[in-house]
Amino acid sequence: MVVNSNWTDISRTGYEALTQGNFDKAEQLFRSAITHCGFEQEDLRLAYSFLVLGRCLSQKGDYSEAEPMYRKALEIYEKVHGPSHEDVAYYICGQAKCRLQCGQYDSAGNFYRRALTIYEKLKGAEHEDTANTLDSLGQCYMAQREYEKAIEVYDRAAKIFSKARGPYDERVADSLFSLARCHDELNEDRLAAPIFHRALEIYEQQPEPDREQLANCRYNLARCYQGLREFLKAEPLYHKSLEYFQQSKGLERSAAYCTFALATCYMVSGDY
Repeated sequence: MVVNSNWTDISRTGYEALTQGNFDKAEQLFRSAITHCGFEQEDLRLAYSFLVLGRCLSQKGDYSEAEPMYRKALEIYEKVHGPSHEDVAYYICGQAKCRLQCGQYDSAGNFYRRALTIYEKLKGAEHEDTANTLDSLGQCYMAQREYEKAIEVYDRAAKIFSKARGPYDERVADSLFSLARCHDELNEDRLAAPIFHRALEIYEQQPEPDREQLANCRYNLARCYQGLREFLKAEPLYHKSLEYFQQSKGLERSAAYCTFALATCYMVSGDY
């Protein structure tokens, strides 16, 4: 049997394996710690072991297995610290993410709203943890097609990130891109276009821009311009997006959609 004094070494080795991407090794070590270390039911080391095991399983895509690990960790932390502790909010978000990935959007949203309440109370309405939770809540609303609610939380998140990190941080662009997508889904091209444009400006100024995200942002902005019948603005954006999609493996479907959209743009503008 592993004695409690060995837990520090086990957890350190397991966490290093997790950060290095060796999820199988990390999972094995933390399962061993949970099974053999003989912790009391309210020992925070047991909660930590459940937490990191949940992260290992999440990284492997085993969200249905990860969710009960987060739940067990959460139960311990709530007993030790009470329901409104910062660490409790962190565990709640882990459990919420698992439910989001499993398609349990309503349940995930409830968890994120609970975590949001804790973060707003403990850290304030303009803290980055609040913004991160707002972003995640927006994903739940988007998945449920509750676009008006998603617009509200993405707009808040973008403003918080902008104030905390500066207006040209990539997290600002991510929130703006999601915000623009909500307006796009509501066929509000006139509102979506300038937000997509702002997000694109930020993505383009990153030291190492994500080329796929750039292509997706240009494509969505082009669609808005096309909807506004601003074809001269839409065409070059389609071309830039299509160039990337055609050169990238696994993006054949995106290339097809972009080609069709470009053809439609030419047709609607009368350039047969």
